[in-house]
Amino acid sequence: MNPDNQLQEIPEWKQYLRLGEKLLDQATVEQQCQTIKDTIKELLGAESTVWLSEPYFPIPGEIFTNILPHATTSKWVQNAYHQQLSIFNQGENKTTIIQDHPSRPRILAIPMVSQDNMFGILEINRKDSRPFDHREINFLEGLAGHAATSLQVVRIVSINNWQMEQLSLVRLVSEQIANVHDLAELCSRITHLIQNTFDYYYVAIFLINGKTRTLELKADYGATEYAKLPGDFTAPIGEGIIGFVGKNGKERVAPDVKNDSYYKELFQLPETISEAAFPLKIGRKTLGVLDIQSDLPDAFQENDRSVLRALADSIALAVQDADLYNSVQRRAQQISTIFEVSHAINSLLNLDELLQKVIQIIKKQFGFDYIHVFTVHPGRRKIFYQAGTGEESKILLQEALTIDMDSSEEILAWVAKNGISAMTNDIDTDKRFSKSTLPPYDNLSELIIPLQYGQEILGLLDIQSTKKEAFDENDLFLFEALGATISSALRNAILYQSEQWRRQVADSFKDVIGQISSNTALDQLLQNILGQLDRNLPCDAAAIWLLDMHASTTPTFSKINLSLAATTGISKEKLQAAFLAENHSWELMEAALNSAQPTIRKINGVCDPLGMALNFPDDYSAIAAPLKIGDQVLGLLTLAHQTSRRYGTEARDMTATFANYAAVAIQNARLYADSQEQAWMSTVLLQVAQSCQSSDNIEDLLDSMVRLTPLLVGIRKCAFYIWDSYENFLFLKSEYGFHSQLNPILPLDIPAVYQLKHTQNSIFIQNTHEELLFENLEISEETGTLVLLPLSVRGELLGAFLVAHEDSSGHNLQKRFSTQTLSILQGISQQTAISLDNLRLVEARQEEAYITAVLLQVAQTVVSQNNLDETFDSIVNLLPILIGVNACAIFIPKAKNEETFQAAGAYADHFSQLSQIKSQKFGEQCLLLKFVARSNQIAFVYMDQNSDNLDSFSNATPQPYIEGNPIKVQPHMAIAYPISMKGELLGILYTKEDDLAAQYFLKRVELLNGVTQEIALAIQNHELQQDMVLRQKLEQEIHLARQIQKTFLPDSIPYYSGWEIVTRWETALQVGGDFYDLIPLSKHRLGIVIADVADKGLAAALYMTVSRTLIRAFGQTISDPGGILSAVNRVLVVDTPSDMFVTAVFAIIDMHTGTMIYANAGHNLPFLYHSDKKHIEELPKGNMALGVMEDIMYQNHELKINPGEMLLLYTDGLTESFGKDGDIFGVDRVKETLNTLISNNVREMFSCLDMELQEFRAGTPASDDLTLIGIQRLI
Repeated sequence: MNPDNQLQEIPEWKQYLRLGEKLLDQATVEQQCQTIKDTIKELLGAESTVWLSEPYFPIPGEIFTNILPHATTSKWVQNAYHQQLSIFNQGENKTTIIQDHPSRPRILAIPMVSQDNMFGILEINRKDSRPFDHREINFLEGLAGHAATSLQVVRIVSINNWQMEQLSLVRLVSEQIANVHDLAELCSRITHLIQNTFDYYYVAIFLINGKTRTLELKADYGATEYAKLPGDFTAPIGEGIIGFVGKNGKERVAPDVKNDSYYKELFQLPETISEAAFPLKIGRKTLGVLDIQSDLPDAFQENDRSVLRALADSIALAVQDADLYNSVQRRAQQISTIFEVSHAINSLLNLDELLQKVIQIIKKQFGFDYIHVFTVHPGRRKIFYQAGTGEESKILLQEALTIDMDSSEEILAWVAKNGISAMTNDIDTDKRFSKSTLPPYDNLSELIIPLQYGQEILGLLDIQSTKKEAFDENDLFLFEALGATISSALRNAILYQSEQWRRQVADSFKDVIGQISSNTALDQLLQNILGQLDRNLPCDAAAIWLLDMHASTTPTFSKINLSLAATTGISKEKLQAAFLAENHSWELMEAALNSAQPTIRKINGVCDPLGMALNFPDDYSAIAAPLKIGDQVLGLLTLAHQTSRRYGTEARDMTATFANYAAVAIQNARLYADSQEQAWMSTVLLQVAQSCQSSDNIEDLLDSMVRLTPLLVGIRKCAFYIWDSYENFLFLKSEYGFHSQLNPILPLDIPAVYQLKHTQNSIFIQNTHEELLFENLEISEETGTLVLLPLSVRGELLGAFLVAHEDSSGHNLQKRFSTQTLSILQGISQQTAISLDNLRLVEARQEEAYITAVLLQVAQTVVSQNNLDETFDSIVNLLPILIGVNACAIFIPKAKNEETFQAAGAYADHFSQLSQIKSQKFGEQCLLLKFVARSNQIAFVYMDQNSDNLDSFSNATPQPYIEGNPIKVQPHMAIAYPISMKGELLGILYTKEDDLAAQYFLKRVELLNGVTQEIALAIQNHELQQDMVLRQKLEQEIHLARQIQKTFLPDSIPYYSGWEIVTRWETALQVGGDFYDLIPLSKHRLGIVIADVADKGLAAALYMTVSRTLIRAFGQTISDPGGILSAVNRVLVVDTPSDMFVTAVFAIIDMHTGTMIYANAGHNLPFLYHSDKKHIEELPKGNMALGVMEDIMYQNHELKINPGEMLLLYTDGLTESFGKDGDIFGVDRVKETLNTLISNNVREMFSCLDMELQEFRAGTPASDDLTLIGIQRLI
């Protein structure tokens, strides 16, 4: 049938339906394309080509080469493809047809579009001369649309089927590798499965090695037996396609490897055309690379890549699982190894056996041939070789290989100091590791583990290999764990070894203690102690040095006080010679004596005597421990060894223990000797105490002591001096054994006396002439000793004990006069001083009792006499009897503030002296009396020895007596004592003293000073009695004046109907200056006066009387208040003193009308209280006070007092009352009080004012007179 006829006979929709059915029946896209071409050929007789486009084609599993836009096509196809894409980009939904001629086209390019997706271009070419008409073009456009829809359906179904197949493949691969934990087997199985499943040319898995920075081939598989890389093949990270993916973690696909710059050709894979590499990643970490190569170009489409990415992720998880599984397995194996090592070595306590067992286990378990173990000695700063593998280790042990911990070149020293492991896999490139001194000498890898227990480094484990990269992080972890186990076992072995050593040391201690308890001789005991030290410590020589007993108690030590007591390893003579020959040897010993703990010699430090005597090298070891009991140093224990750093913490502790034992032994020996000496000293002091107790006075005491001391102590001569505090010198009281005469007095300016006074310490006299000023004392400076000991109590010097001893043996005297003897003499001097002080206290108590009795007798004399003359006579006659004065007199001043006196009572041994003392000339001209009158202090004068003429004495120059300043007591003196009370001179007690002992002068002054106090009391009592009589008389007069003053006040208050008048009058003293008066002028007119004189007391009362009389007088003759006050003022101004004046208010009230006329003469303003308004009115101010100025006219004021109103007149005693804080009551407080009135009553007003005033004063006495007048109109 003609194609045109067929197209015309069959409707278009049926043609489209048939085409759709045919297309859906096709299995592949290629078949669909052929069906489309056949249909167009059949219907239109034209040739056609279907050009498929990306990204919809090719479908996975099919290969197409001509895919737009890369396929080579006609320009019509290209134009249709690009124009249709442009239309889609503009958001339009239409189809563009490209034809070769606008009106007679023979070539058409129609886009195949379905749901805005362009699946390709349908190109139709009619090769005969017929063009396509419009109907044919429309048919082809519809055909292209239906074909696109069918292509889309087939494409979707094909892709879904393909994806299901790929997922099945991925699941199959994942299932096969999921339970494989061996990494090599896992990678091998994965490459086989991928190659067999996807039929690629070559598949390989590379894993990253972090240490080498390379990708290592783990497994590969090729399509042929030749497509395979070597097993040790590696790819540097960053180089090639594999290296790029390993570095960046991003996939890379090369459709044509020749055009990829990263591709590196391998001769083992010559057929590679395209390549894809996918990272094996977990999170951000890249584990390796999956590399797939194909012998086809562009073999990895997007769908293939998706599947391969999923496979890469599954492989990454499988690799990670295998790696974790292997890590767990490896860790379990490590734990098992550690357990085995721990089980094997924990039961070993012998150090050598332990270290050999450790080396055997490590060599067996890990296969390392070169293993070495060292021990660390922190105290000596050394690392010692202990065990190792191979025959060379025996040589190293024999040579005692030692490494200095402070070495900066040895890695072993660095690990020992820092406690940090050190590992290298290439010694040549690691600067920390030097060329090894241990076998193998050509090692390339080395691992050093510190064997640390707590914070202490016990040893080092050194493992070496002749291969590079022999150790990794797992090895480091494992061997550090092993190191902890080995450290624990090593610690146990060291403790066991130390315990054995300590047991040996304990046995030594037990032996020494036993010898101490058995009272072994000190020399033998010290020698045994040195032997035990030599047995337990490295020691070439040792010595014990002792301080003399005097030096052991001093804060500083001297070389001369140290003596050698015992030695071992060296003779005493050789060591003593070295000690005395070299002064530098003392430095270490001095430092040890001043240290609380043993002192270890520093390397290249100062040599001690042992090192010098034995000529040890500069780095030899030495230790010195003080022999101490409490804070007392007894001596020194020294040890020395010719090698360095031999003494550490344990050696120091042991040395300290043996030093303590030696100190105990030495102390015991000394205590035993001291106990014997103390028993003797106690016997001596007991005899001294008994002798002191039996003495009744100072003379007996000192005589007993001066004879007893030579018998008990063994000295030859002694003497006691007593200190005269008044004269400041020592005077001889008792002596024994001195053949020449001792100086009877030793003044303070003698050097030895001055030193004794100010230091109160014992003084050894070296030169008797210079220090004591003794001229002929028979003490030789070469063979004699003279010591001056103080007799002191509570810091007060009572005397001195001079002791002399002559050494007849010719030995050194100072050593002869031992410390013990000096202690006994000091005890005697202290006991004597105490007894001397007790006797002095007894005498002082007796003196005080006598003084009290004298003063009591004087007091009784004073109170028993009727008048002063009898009292003075009794006292002056009593003093010579009780006190012993030669003459005395009591002088009374003739008038106050005058310097002339008269004798009120006198006594003298001679009548002539008594007459002169009582004479008027003596009382008026005696300079001694005048001096005392002026200064009011005790004074004295010196008199001629044989003169009884008092005329010369009365003119002698007086000197003041100042307490605390000693004066020179002369045989004839006169002393005057002021009789005063509270600084007022009442009289003078004069005494004359003949032959008064100097030591009694102060007591005499004290006693007579007390007598003057009694005389002063007598004089004062006499004056007080006179004052009392006068005061009683004055009080009677004032009382009478008050009674008279009160008579001037109204006897009664006038009564007026409808009025109430209340008054109050109080004086601050007995009499006052306030007054008031109520003067009835007529039946209904009342004159009221209130006045205040500007003062209080008797003068104010008298002035008040005058003022009242004047006011009453003028009030009867003058009718107005102002006139009355003016008249009174005229009289007062003439007769009043300048400082006296009167303030007053005079008012006249009409009692019928309530009208009041008043005048105010400078008085306090009255208050008018309006009860209806609750208002207080202060009346207008008046004129000046009365008696101040002449010709003053006082103004009258008038007001009316209404019913219920009250008038208050008052003096300043109300408003100027003072409170306890010094403030005044004031006008405002008066107003406030009046405002608080509850009822309108004048008596309530007075009660309120009184209560408020009492509360304000708070017990303070009234400072001024107070007068109140209250007037209330009732109706």
